Amino acid sequence: MSLAAHRLFFLRPISRLGEDMSAGRILVVDDSDDVRSFLVLLLERSGGYETLEAATGEEAVEKAISGRPDVILMDIILPGINGVDATKAIRNNPSTAQIPIIAYSALPVVGWKEQALKAGMVAYLQKPINLQLLMETIQKFIPS
Repeated sequence: MSLAAHRLFFLRPISRLGEDMSAGRILVVDDSDDVRSFLVLLLERSGGYETLEAATGEEAVEKAISGRPDVILMDIILPGINGVDATKAIRNNPSTAQIPIIAYSALPVVGWKEQALKAGMVAYLQKPINLQLLMETIQKFIPS
């Protein structure tokens, strides 16, 4: 586990931690093990969400089909197919076409945001991610 994930483990909850609930399932797609681990820990401990993980665009498409997440958090730059192309593949499958996909990236917003939204992503967040904004964005698609 990364240092950031260890630190998050001891943070006070942002919201809803400890409540008895089934918040929903989120697929976290990022090629960085540290970023993915941090987001998974945040979502599980502070949001009460069940998580799935993918490190490549191809793996994201497979996990979207097999895992049926309620929301997908998708990095844009990934090994293999990028997040925009993975989104197009997810949108082209009738069983996954309606899953909300939230883009996040360290890339400049200009150009990439338009591509992401045109591919069917529902929101675009800039890295470093504002954690409160991330949780609020997710809650738009998985109401508490």
